[in-house]
Amino acid sequence: MAGLLWNLLTRLGEDGPPAPPRLRRCDRFANAPVVDQFGERLRFRDAFVDGRALIVNTMYTVCRGTCPGTSERLQTLRERLAPTFTDRLTIVSLSIDPARDDPRALRRFATIYDAETRPGPGIPDWRFLTGAPADVDRLRRSLDFYDLDPAVDEDPTRHASTLLFGNTTTDRWANLPAELPEAELIRTIRRVAGFTFEERYGIPG
Repeated sequence: MAGLLWNLLTRLGEDGPPAPPRLRRCDRFANAPVVDQFGERLRFRDAFVDGRALIVNTMYTVCRGTCPGTSERLQTLRERLAPTFTDRLTIVSLSIDPARDDPRALRRFATIYDAETRPGPGIPDWRFLTGAPADVDRLRRSLDFYDLDPAVDEDPTRHASTLLFGNTTTDRWANLPAELPEAELIRTIRRVAGFTFEERYGIPG
């Protein structure tokens, strides 16, 4: 018995305690309460860290700057990526003006980009989200949608037209400006968020 105890203590001394499990980037996304353009109440991580690929951006419905162009780009990406990802991809547009953007306003905005109804089979879902200001602020910061300059960060008209995209199964993530050429965005999203070699590179594995 003493020998077994000694061997155990010796192994613990050599190897140390087991390392804690690695925290994935998507595990750090705030599980903030939000509501979508259909009035459905969700918690962000519970709803969207679900094994699918994900594209996230920030916007607000009265934006006259980058938001319309970014939303048009997302509409195109949704169509172009559907053959690769089908319904294993979700697009999320988070309003950074939650005091103004209630679900009704978000649904009107979504109508412009053919996202006012739930998608049919094989089409990526596209959710427009709002919530309590404190919850939205916590969520956008956990997604790294913030500026280190407080003056810039507090001004919604100066928010960046950036896309966060990745795969909640593989935990591969990247950020790119939405203004990049469409072909470059599609190629990079596939390589980062794809589930298989063929999806990533267009070549059978």
